[in-house]
Amino acid sequence: MKTTNQPRRAAIYARVSTDKQDERSVDDQERKCRDYAKAHGYSIEVVERDAGVSGAHLKRDGIQALISLAMRRGGSPFDALLVDDLSRLSRDLGQAWRLIFEDLVAVGVRVIDCSTGMASDAAGARLTFGAMALVNDTFLQLVKAETHRGLEGRAIAGFWTGGRVFGYSTVTESNPPDPEHPRKVPVINDREAVVVRKIFGWYRDGYGLKQIAAKLNEEGLQAPYDRRSKLKTIGHGWPHSTIRAMLRNERYIGIFTWNRRQFMRVGNRKNRRPRFRPESEVTRTVREELRIIDQHLWDAVHARIARRKPHDNGRSGRPPGTGKRVYLLGGLARCSTCDGGMSVVGAQMKDGVRYVQFGCSRHASRGASICANGLTISEKRLTEAVLGALKAKLVKSGAATRFHEFLLKQLALAQKGPADDDGRALDREISVAEQQVKNVTKAIAQLGLDDDLTKQLDEERRRLQLLRDRRATTVTREDRSKVVPHPTVIDKYLKRFIAVLGTASVEGRQLLERHLDDVVLTPVGEGKERHYHATTAFKISVCLMRQTGWPMARNDNVEPQNASTPDSCEAEVEGKACCGGRI
Repeated sequence: MKTTNQPRRAAIYARVSTDKQDERSVDDQERKCRDYAKAHGYSIEVVERDAGVSGAHLKRDGIQALISLAMRRGGSPFDALLVDDLSRLSRDLGQAWRLIFEDLVAVGVRVIDCSTGMASDAAGARLTFGAMALVNDTFLQLVKAETHRGLEGRAIAGFWTGGRVFGYSTVTESNPPDPEHPRKVPVINDREAVVVRKIFGWYRDGYGLKQIAAKLNEEGLQAPYDRRSKLKTIGHGWPHSTIRAMLRNERYIGIFTWNRRQFMRVGNRKNRRPRFRPESEVTRTVREELRIIDQHLWDAVHARIARRKPHDNGRSGRPPGTGKRVYLLGGLARCSTCDGGMSVVGAQMKDGVRYVQFGCSRHASRGASICANGLTISEKRLTEAVLGALKAKLVKSGAATRFHEFLLKQLALAQKGPADDDGRALDREISVAEQQVKNVTKAIAQLGLDDDLTKQLDEERRRLQLLRDRRATTVTREDRSKVVPHPTVIDKYLKRFIAVLGTASVEGRQLLERHLDDVVLTPVGEGKERHYHATTAFKISVCLMRQTGWPMARNDNVEPQNASTPDSCEAEVEGKACCGGRI
């Protein structure tokens, strides 16, 4: 029977939840895994770490990088994943099971717990790993319960339980009983409290939410999330939604509420969704010394709020059951003036049909001092203009034929030999690298284990694997000659694409999100002639390469450089006062 001696390749993963876990630091974990690998003949190909990240979810950079490597095209660069113990992968029972016995086993990667030596492909591993995962999950639930109990005690005692409320700051308690874990005491922030009183006073006097936001922004007053948000779409300034939330916050009259909401993680997401707890579980404490708004002003504000007609459920916002409508350009259209998003800023019903207007979200929510662009545009006309231009360029203008010609030119270049020459050059480099690995291995056999030689062997093996990975993605001339799609095939795909977009479905919205750049709307003209000029680009080349399976699509960096390819197409779109553009 013919056998092969393939090197045993492994990856290491280490994680700690906080930087205070010195006894389980990532360095210690990696050291233990390296000791295991050395004792069992594994070469370490990849090392990934996650420091200060909870094991309650898998949305961690390190573990996601390992999963991507394991599932990449061409095969995983490692055959085993080494962890100090199973809880480092995940403390969630379901996530740990799916990752070990579904995702990784499908690509031939086994998980090894270096503390116990148990491998996921060993006899009885499912029972053992399942029991260990159950213990880890139980520990996670106990930590949650203990944390919740500790926060409840802080809330009852009048200490801060986390979060941030505009108008308040925190100071460290004096003479803490546990100096290593001092608690925070809430105090009124006098500078912010003045702004809070302004907001309540303006609303009592008849100003609307957007008017108040505009006045605050015009005065240049710092908003709660200024210079704090990492989300580009939020930007800076006061939005009207913040004003609405502040007017309903009972903390401003000294009533501090805790345990109103419970945050639940849905699926494998890092972010959690809140749900309201029963009223019997809510803890309220009255702190008159922390009152910012007097009772007369609070009552006047809430009397005005009560006069507004609510929906049947007693809450403002979209009526229940209506759901979100699908707008093809929702989230894709952007304002050129402030780079903010364009969203629905107005709507009206006509003959039973709802017509909406798109406008700059920042202008609508925060006023002209944040963005001066107050021009709106019909969502229907904008969508029709964009789809009409796409249809004209992708279907009517012979894009399929041009793209076919582009692929033929690329094929002609490939048949001149560069791709095959690259492959032969890589083959020579692989041969040299294989010989180098043999030489270092022979030296170790003759001289014994040595740290320098071991390190050199790891480096040579890693270099060899990188060369093999590059060779696996190299496409030969013979492969390329068989896969250039016919123009009719390309044309059928483009027509299906346009047809899906025309239905305004979720699928069409997802297609645009993947292949259409942001639609930048620039207001041009003056007076009645003022309209929008829209610019965008459709990534047709990469889209069609992936759709038709052309081998160059295996390399995400491949982009056609010929200016005559459909990627660079543009067309003028006629429009009236509220619509115009170029695609």
